[in-house]
Amino acid sequence: MTNSVSSKFPVNELCPILSIDLTALSHNYVALQKKSGNAKLATVVKADAYGLGIDNIVPVLKAAGCESFFVATANEAAALRAITNDSDIYIMNGLTCDGAELADKKLAPCLASAEEVARWITLCADRSSNLPAAIHIDTGFNRLGICPDDWPEIADQVKAGLFTPRLIMSHLACSEHKEHPKNRSQLEKFEAARQLFPDVTASLANSGGIFLGSDFHYNLIRAGIGLYGSVEFDTADAGLQNVLSLHVPILQIRDVKQGETVGYGCDFIAQRDSQVAILGIGYADGIFRHLGDLENKPASATVALEGQMLPLIGRISMDLTTIDVTDFNGKLEKGMMVELIGENIKLADVAKRANSISYEILTRLGTRYKRYYKQSDKP
Repeated sequence: MTNSVSSKFPVNELCPILSIDLTALSHNYVALQKKSGNAKLATVVKADAYGLGIDNIVPVLKAAGCESFFVATANEAAALRAITNDSDIYIMNGLTCDGAELADKKLAPCLASAEEVARWITLCADRSSNLPAAIHIDTGFNRLGICPDDWPEIADQVKAGLFTPRLIMSHLACSEHKEHPKNRSQLEKFEAARQLFPDVTASLANSGGIFLGSDFHYNLIRAGIGLYGSVEFDTADAGLQNVLSLHVPILQIRDVKQGETVGYGCDFIAQRDSQVAILGIGYADGIFRHLGDLENKPASATVALEGQMLPLIGRISMDLTTIDVTDFNGKLEKGMMVELIGENIKLADVAKRANSISYEILTRLGTRYKRYYKQSDKP
């Protein structure tokens, strides 16, 4: 296994280590492409590839066969264009800046209103060119998207040749729940809209949508969280691999007598003579504070040390977290690395205990980690 550490980390000290398995990432892209049937698989790399770093993630996805990428903002799109000159890049937040800047870099906004479409048509006319853009329609999400009342007028503008969209897209609200009636409702509305733009590439499914069936796939699928292998919906038949692991060093080991307290607020009271370990991570690093002891609620998180599961105790503070190592079977030492996310503790499990989702866990990861991008020996 070959490791490379981020050159942006200047000091060699005990600190959390975030490892991203690029081999597993490539495997997951290929696996999701297979599940996508005849549809092409695009990837969503907004929020700096969900906090994992577009500089390292995007080249791997390109090498695996990805030709199209989606981001949220124009700034993200410009940063991505600096990495890839030949990929299609879509901006999901729409036309939020001067369209000329996007046109110069061949960046495609996902036009989300009749007003944005009109602005883009004007720009196309000014440049005497059909500039790349997508039509983003709302099929019941009621977030961004062109309202159904405006679909026919925009379809007429396309038929008149004022501009030809590269893509017609919508977004599923409940794709992680296979049986939710909203999925079928949105599919029917999307199909109705698609009839107005019959020759345009169509995209409805996100990661969860891949597993709803081939009728959701259309021409292009936008995979995001599914690339990282641990999600809240069932992907068992895809054979996805874990991409992310987070290990944290023990900074100190100490004895706590029965009746003594640990951490802010004295929320944890030792029920026996105990041994505790202090970890160098906290809510400043994206670890949810309410995973710890709060308001008479015991901590819900566990960690793994040499394969043994150990409980978190006390409040999570800004930079430190405490675990109970009394029952650990082995020799304890400062500097030992404790797993918070990895082979023993899945990202989706952490999200569930935090009453959150995998997306939020990833995008909250802080800047104080050493990051290793590794090529593993996984098949």
